[in-house]
Amino acid sequence: MDKTKSSSMQGCQPAEASSSASELTKSGKDTPVAAAKVNDPQVKAKRHYTPRRSFSAAYKERILIAYDACANAAERGALLRREGLYHSRICAWKSARSDGKLNKSKKGKQATRTDHLTRENEQLKKKLAQAAAIIELQKKVSDLLGTHILPHEKNEEN
Repeated sequence: MDKTKSSSMQGCQPAEASSSASELTKSGKDTPVAAAKVNDPQVKAKRHYTPRRSFSAAYKERILIAYDACANAAERGALLRREGLYHSRICAWKSARSDGKLNKSKKGKQATRTDHLTRENEQLKKKLAQAAAIIELQKKVSDLLGTHILPHEKNEEN
């Protein structure tokens, strides 16, 4: 019986280990599945996207001329593939050209900021002019009344 007991013990140990592993899986502790559910505390890097393409007015005009010069759809498709453009962009450029807006560039963020700073500068100049006028008026009033707000500085001659 001892031999059967020992052989059954040996057989039970792996079974116990597997049963304890299944219990851990059921409880949700110390398993890869449970670890995957926990949020990663590190900040993930942002995906780097390629910047949006911008086209000069000369480039747009050159492409539109080449597009109009194409004899058939196959040539137009080859031009679009070569330049990496879509037909919708060509349509937008054509409508902008017909409206007369193709050569006009949009104001960028820098131009908007410059406009804002120019307005702020003008406002500050007006406030400075008002402050200077008020100070001059105060000086005239103090001279008329004979009282001086600020003491006169005397030149010291040694």
